Amino acid sequence: MNPQDPLGYGPFSYDPLGRVPPAAPPVAPPPVVAPPPPPPNRRPVNPLATQSLVFAFLSPPVGAILGHLALARIRGTGEPGRNRALAGVGLSYAFVTLAVVALLGWATLTAFRSTPSRPVAPGTTAAAPPGPTVAPGGVASLLAGVGDLKTITDDQNLEAGQTWDHPARSDREGTIDRPECWGAIAPGTPDAYSVDALFGYYAAEFSDTRSLLKSVQVIQAAAAFRDAPAAQAQLQKLQDGWRQCGGTTVSVTIPEAGAIPFSLSAPADAGNGITTLGLTPKGLQVRSARAIAAKANVVVDLYVSYSGTTDADRPRATAVSIANFVLNKIPG
Repeated sequence: MNPQDPLGYGPFSYDPLGRVPPAAPPVAPPPVVAPPPPPPNRRPVNPLATQSLVFAFLSPPVGAILGHLALARIRGTGEPGRNRALAGVGLSYAFVTLAVVALLGWATLTAFRSTPSRPVAPGTTAAAPPGPTVAPGGVASLLAGVGDLKTITDDQNLEAGQTWDHPARSDREGTIDRPECWGAIAPGTPDAYSVDALFGYYAAEFSDTRSLLKSVQVIQAAAAFRDAPAAQAQLQKLQDGWRQCGGTTVSVTIPEAGAIPFSLSAPADAGNGITTLGLTPKGLQVRSARAIAAKANVVVDLYVSYSGTTDADRPRATAVSIANFVLNKIPG
């Protein structure tokens, strides 16, 4: 029995005529929802792009080639994998660059270690820039004037004489039995100079023509060269000739005087880069001396002769004084 209906029927469903109540309408089942369609199949990544990324670590050159091939194919087919190919190319080039830098560093280090070390000489410094030079037209101003020479020689009767603008021998010098010794006998002789290397030249003669028994003669010459090394080379040439002829006797034949033997002393260092040489003609009361020096691009070549003097060293001392006078006027 239904506890809600103790009488066995529903008060609202009872029909005294015995009719059956209508049945409730059937309940429709819930609609069946169709599952979502499966996603479309994804296109596979370009295999060359993947290989490029792998070979970037194994063999960077191969990785770079595969990456470029993958990019070219992807542009044509639209396949996925462009970023992967770019990564492979970038890594490949990065590893190649690192390998090249490391190889260069190793080669440099190996070369440095294999180069034998050279001992550095004490006091060695970088080569100094070239010093000041004298212009070709400035050599004449270097020589001592007649007033300066009067003071240096202590001869107030000195007068200016012949001048030369190129190496030449005086017409009064005559001939010599040993031509290689002309450079030791007279200043500015072409035999002793590298004439082609000269940039400028000036020589002047000064003499005392009033005191025949006691007189002085001075010949000064200054030669300008391209640079200091060229001047030093010329000085070395003169010194070599002096050493060859020094300590010997040379015969000079002078017009109207005949052959005169000259006794040449050995070259001597007078200080300040000056070299001197004594000349003594036999049979004459004359004492002569030569002096040569070089400074900057200039060679100084001097001859001093005293007659009627008993001081054998006076010509040499005078030549050294004139040489220092000229050297002090050369810059540097």
